[in-house]
Amino acid sequence: MSGKSFPVLLYGIPLGLLVMAVLNLTVGSEPKAAQAMSTAGTTIPNVSVIVPPAPDLPALSDVANQVFFSLMDLSDQERLNLELKSGGTLAVLLDEAGVGRSEAAYAIAAISKVFNPRNFRAGQKLKLVVEPAIDKAAMHLVGLSTRIGPERTLMLRRDLNGNFQARELLRETKRELVRVNGTIDGSLYLAALRAGASDAAILEFSRLYAYSVDFQRGIRPGDGFDMVFERLVDEQGRMVRTGNLLYARLTPRKRDLKLYRYKTPDGEVGYYNEKGESARRFLMKTPVEGARISSSFGRRKHPVLGYTRAHKGTDFAAVTGTPILAAGNGVVERASRFGSYGNYVRIRHSNGFKTAYAHMSKFGRAIKKGRRVQQGQIIGYVGATGRVTGAHLHYEVLKKGRHVNPMTVKLPTGRKLKRKELPLFSKEVRRIDELLMQALATESTMAGAKTVAEGTDS
Repeated sequence: MSGKSFPVLLYGIPLGLLVMAVLNLTVGSEPKAAQAMSTAGTTIPNVSVIVPPAPDLPALSDVANQVFFSLMDLSDQERLNLELKSGGTLAVLLDEAGVGRSEAAYAIAAISKVFNPRNFRAGQKLKLVVEPAIDKAAMHLVGLSTRIGPERTLMLRRDLNGNFQARELLRETKRELVRVNGTIDGSLYLAALRAGASDAAILEFSRLYAYSVDFQRGIRPGDGFDMVFERLVDEQGRMVRTGNLLYARLTPRKRDLKLYRYKTPDGEVGYYNEKGESARRFLMKTPVEGARISSSFGRRKHPVLGYTRAHKGTDFAAVTGTPILAAGNGVVERASRFGSYGNYVRIRHSNGFKTAYAHMSKFGRAIKKGRRVQQGQIIGYVGATGRVTGAHLHYEVLKKGRHVNPMTVKLPTGRKLKRKELPLFSKEVRRIDELLMQALATESTMAGAKTVAEGTDS
């Protein structure tokens, strides 16, 4: 493919900047001493940055912008801000921008070498630089830029020979280890959010304890929580995303439940208590996030039929559309409409266990009979189908064909580290405990500085 000639300087600048960007990707550094985390100049209480970011490096997002805007050096070039419509494709979008089909095909082929265009979704925002063709009948594509992830930008440009070159630029981020702790005064989610935890960290924290803690009846005001998680921030100090949760601690009703993230020599990542016992259980107690128990297992007066009969499961009240998770690994036995149960899924697990989920608004993606599912996978969404008075999940556990109470049934535990694995695990526990000590020292220093400052002000 060939196109109209372009000045060497026009492509020299972006090429040089791209080289700089690639070189910057190889730079690394070791963490320095601890410091307090702040947002917009205001320190967040109960939050300590254990490992501060690496020294500042040239901002790759700025480099990407320089590369993109340097394509607009000619007066007849035009910049377009476009958004992919529902059901649309990159080919359709380029066609709407006036780019010829043949040229669009070459551009898409170049992009495909670094990113699958089929992964673009509705709402994807793209920046294009175009210019009129010699015959004015179509537009030549000069360059394209779009964000394909929190830290990734896709760049496409045309070189001196008129060929398209695609590159993926990584947004410059800095890794921090953040500790957040506090007490629960009603909702764990709200308490942790106020203390400075991110949504992703709280979600992972909740999932870990969903195996062993009834969050409605097992948590009381005053119970404590503590967590250490990774946080990636950009060159402006804004959080890009949450990384791994390294440590979790929950103290429900005077119990002390500590969990450490650990990767075993065979590559399996899990969370273990100090004895090397996995937090993961055979089945989750609560297969829906943020729900409350609205009806327990046992005999009750049916809210629709009006008479007393056995209630063979536990009802979790939640808003329509709340994701429902597979309580354990297994195979889907049924995923269809099922009488008064409405939209219904039943999963067969090992050891003679089955779980059932009723009244869904819709099924999860690709959930059908015979499909193997993993624990925590979304299998459907809370709804009010079937014989119900409101949106909720009806959850059942069957053991060897007999219904049992999902909240009290004794379940097989997850993996327990072998004796020969414990030395390496203990080493990782000591490393994380040392990070916690650094955080405590930071908090003490901050509190002392605050007291001195208050005394000076007075």
